Amino acid sequence: MIIYPLSQNEIRLILATINRGSPTGTRNHAILETMLDTGLRVSEVANIKLSGLNLQDGYIKVMGKGSKERIVPIGKHVQMTLFSYVDKARPEPFNPNFDYLFLSRTVKPITPNTIKLVFSRLANKSGINRLHAHLCRHTFAINYLLNGGDIFSLKEILGHTTLEMVNHYLHFTSAQIVVQHHKYSPMDRLQETDKCILVKV
Repeated sequence: MIIYPLSQNEIRLILATINRGSPTGTRNHAILETMLDTGLRVSEVANIKLSGLNLQDGYIKVMGKGSKERIVPIGKHVQMTLFSYVDKARPEPFNPNFDYLFLSRTVKPITPNTIKLVFSRLANKSGINRLHAHLCRHTFAINYLLNGGDIFSLKEILGHTTLEMVNHYLHFTSAQIVVQHHKYSPMDRLQETDKCILVKV
């Protein structure tokens, strides 16, 4: 089964539906951009610790499946997004011992179910009905490969134990490569140029 990621226009539309003028909106915007930039699972996002966020070097320490910790890189744009959330919108936690990055309206650690609910509301508001949290993971993986990333580093970022788990993303990227070739085929372009010359003559 071919997985179709969110398009750039769909991502822009979803982001545009978030009201970043409120602390909750700023948080939701930060969650969405983080998931699109890292491919993190919902449970991993909910469990990000503030102490595990390194904005200076651009990475997050994540506790994945099987209680395995890994380092997940983040891009400069998401570094700025997370800095803005922490600096301006993240409230003081209900309990001083709460070290979680993303907090709920009741100033407690956000839950995976809350994140899923956020995505459900974004799907309804944006009209992108196929949107769900795990689609961000697929979208990240496919875009990472299309933008030149390799499957070995992708495996590490996603926290998979084998390459078999990430191989299905290659089917989509292969299909995209075929589409791109049809758009930019050197010989097709040459033939089009020759036809234009003949018409002009």
